[in-house]
Amino acid sequence: MNVARPATVFTSVSMVILVATSLVWGRRVQLDERVKLGAAPLVGAWRWRPSLGTVLPVAVGALGVLILPKVVAQARFWIAVASTSLLATAFTLALAASDGWAHVLDPVIHPTEYWANLATLPPASTMLHHYGTVDFLLNYSVHAKGHPPAFLLLLKAFASLGLGHPWVAGALSYIGIAVLPAAVMVTVRSVASATIARGSAPYLALAPYAVWMGTSADAFYTAVAATGVASLIVGLRSTSVLRRRVGALLGGLLLGFGLFLTYGFVPFLALPVVFALASRVPRRALAESAVIAAVGAAVVTVAFRLAGFWWFDGLRTTKQFYWWGTAHFRPWRYFLVGNLGVSLLAIGPVIWIAIASLRTKAVWWIVGAGILCIAIADLSQYSKGEVERIWLLFFPWLIPAAGALRPRRARLAVHAGVAVVLQTWLVSKW
Repeated sequence: MNVARPATVFTSVSMVILVATSLVWGRRVQLDERVKLGAAPLVGAWRWRPSLGTVLPVAVGALGVLILPKVVAQARFWIAVASTSLLATAFTLALAASDGWAHVLDPVIHPTEYWANLATLPPASTMLHHYGTVDFLLNYSVHAKGHPPAFLLLLKAFASLGLGHPWVAGALSYIGIAVLPAAVMVTVRSVASATIARGSAPYLALAPYAVWMGTSADAFYTAVAATGVASLIVGLRSTSVLRRRVGALLGGLLLGFGLFLTYGFVPFLALPVVFALASRVPRRALAESAVIAAVGAAVVTVAFRLAGFWWFDGLRTTKQFYWWGTAHFRPWRYFLVGNLGVSLLAIGPVIWIAIASLRTKAVWWIVGAGILCIAIADLSQYSKGEVERIWLLFFPWLIPAAGALRPRRARLAVHAGVAVVLQTWLVSKW
């Protein structure tokens, strides 16, 4: 008798119950209009709207299901990585365009997003000196109130170069979408194996959470985070002292920069710590890399401080806006469950089963680190809804569980199909 099978069935059923509970309980919670969800535990509204545009993500997804598994299994690793990145970008764009190409940029120009602030923001120096104050941020959008200033600084920099167009913000998101699977695959190869990285690739490219990545600034944050981790871990596993030090420094700089993109980056820092501990490198090398990475993160922090912005002031101000807003009306008990339901919807049922049946220790280091980040964020009381976007940082690190499964096109088709169904059924500002 296979003793692992009952445990897999129990875990899978528990996940189904959790998603169902978050949906049913959420209908009651959102009766209070101040909660502002509409499709609890998700933000938006449920409206089934298939159209000719739906053919586009179906076609791209089908092409990926038929071709990508063979490419990633047989091609050189870097060709496999590039193919995965290309498909991830095409699939996300196809999903975003399924309601019409004119709507692709809607998430960028929505009045709650970053772009709405550019016309009225003062020069960068003035902005940074006042960004951590309530009086200054009162005049700007919800996203400006809820995030550090780094992404706005990027948009201002592009605007100063004559690139002040919403497509620039959208392009940053799609660059992130392309970079993310590459960074995850490289990290998975270092922590687990190239076989697991290759097996994960199609599931990274066709993940359901792609629905919330198109023209979302969080897609860019996610890529910065993943690239920082990849640099740090690949460097740590290198036999070259120089590469290890350069990797640690670059990783520290990127992870430090991530802290100034989103305050939600803090729970994510548990992930590179777990990966480093799993790397089985000499303690001296591990300690040296940790110090260099910390120095890199400190350099970014000091640079922002000298420019006028102190991270802790910004966090304190954002907390005030958070509790003055919808969080005040959102019951934490529900979101402890609802957030997890969102996470399971975002990764899809194929990944639930993969996690439930996962028996590979090296892969558990990766998936377990992602679950740890989600647990920290969920218990913090600062993740009351909207985590389909906020937790994009964490979701890709659960996908490698599928890398340990036997490759089957039907399974991958279901995985991509969940994304298409979500896109067709859910109307969301993202």
